Amino acid sequence: MIARRATLADLPDILRMGAAFHAASPVHQSIPFDSDSLQQFCEQAFDNTEVGFWVAADGDRIAGMAAAVIFPSYFNHTATIVQELFWWVDSDARGIGAGKQLIKSIEQWAADLDAKAVFMIALADKNEEKMQNVYARRGYRPLERTFIREVM
Repeated sequence: MIARRATLADLPDILRMGAAFHAASPVHQSIPFDSDSLQQFCEQAFDNTEVGFWVAADGDRIAGMAAAVIFPSYFNHTATIVQELFWWVDSDARGIGAGKQLIKSIEQWAADLDAKAVFMIALADKNEEKMQNVYARRGYRPLERTFIREVM
């Protein structure tokens, strides 16, 4: 399993995985999935130097994806931060290194761009504790919790 930059040719798999990621995420209760919106995001992201987008591939099979954005810290504009937007591996491909290759890609991109920190997200779901352990093994520490409320 290798991670490589995503291309437009990967779009069908990205849309499939995006739908699965969204369904698994608690955000689906507040925001419905729209494949056209994800496709538009991807088309813009692939040409944007401030967005990194990768897929995990084993031959022709795409089994995972990750995207991140780089931006200046609002507390110190001379320091840049990389924020993961999403990180997903198909359930039947977990445990074989796809996720590890994707997170390494995000971290290498951050290092190449001289970012000062990488922020990763763990969904509040049944895998939250497992993901905290994954992050801890890579040297991440908890920073905050995110809460959502629908606007009425």
